[in-house]
Parts: sequence; structure tokens; C-alpha cells
Amino acid sequence: MANLTEDMAIERAIERDPRAFRYLLNKYKTFAFSIAIKITKNKEDAEEVVQDSFCKAFKAIRNFNRSGKFSTWLYKIVYNTALTRIRNKKIVMDSLEAYPDSNRDFDIPDNYVGSFEKLVQADQVALLKRALKVLTESENLAVTLYYACENTIAEIETITGWNPSTIKIRLFRARQKLYIELSKQLNIEINELL
Repeated sequence: MANLTEDMAIERAIERDPRAFRYLLNKYKTFAFSIAIKITKNKEDAEEVVQDSFCKAFKAIRNFNRSGKFSTWLYKIVYNTALTRIRNKKIVMDSLEAYPDSNRDFDIPDNYVGSFEKLVQADQVALLKRALKVLTESENLAVTLYYACENTIAEIETITGWNPSTIKIRLFRARQKLYIELSKQLNIEINELL
């Protein structure tokens, strides 16, 4: 399957070819996970969201409209599945808070380095990671979808349901915040070196 294209994989996936499923899974799992982790803030939840999303996508692949990109269709499934997961988890957490004497610990990692951040050098990753903390959740997701997943504004609108002007504003604000924060971080590092 070395010469398999995405269109061929989709056709074969409709015919239930496991190799086609594997091709699509391998191609999109990293960015699907990046989207899920931005929303769920929890590695285990994000993994389950990705798994559920691929299962939903493969079950409904016959319904995929070829007028758009497969990645946009899949990322919308991931986005909606992640939102449903955190809504359901909030309901469970609210019901657990009704029993304050129960000693339940949830292991939620404070920091997660997404796959696109691993591509840069360790110093740059640390700087970027600190800078990304200044973004709101929606700005962070917009940056991930636009820069890491390389979605267009129209595709982000399809995935999230946000209108194009909202997306552009979130990206603009995120870029401004990142510029300011990265400038501060670099100045601090330069001063420490001198």
C-alpha cells in the first residue's frame, strides 16, 4: 500500500479494507490527538476521544461528502466528541462533588507537549510552551487547527462552528499575545546569558 492515496484509502475504507483504515488512522491520529488534548486537557481522555472519533468516522465513512477535505470532516468529529466528553465529565464531576467525603484523585497532567511542539528544538519548545499559556482555550485551539493541522478558515468554521470573523480575531489576538510573550521570554533569556 505504499502508493496509496487518500482518495484511494477512502474508497477502500468504504469497502471495509483494514489497510485503508490503518492508512487514514496513521495519517491523522497525531493532529486528532492534538485537538483532543487542547479540549480535554487530559491525556487519557484525549486518547479515548481520538479512538471514539476514528470509530465514528469509520462507521460513517460512507456519509463523507467528497466536496470537502477528509481531515476537516474527521477533525469536526474529534472536536464534537471532545466537547461531549468534557460535558459528560463535568456532569460526573458535579455529581461527585455532591459527596465531598469520597477520596477520589484524578491525575490530570499540568503540561502536555503536543506533537507539533516536539518538532522544534528543546529550547524553542520550552519558550513556546510558556508562551502558549497566555492564550485562552479558544485561541489555543484556533492556533492548533490553523498552524499545526493546516486548516483554512472555512475548514475551522466547519470543525468548530465559529464564524470566520471570530476565527480571524482569535488568530490575530493569539499571534499578538504570542509575539509579546515570546519577546519577553527571549529578553529574559538574553539577560540571563549576559
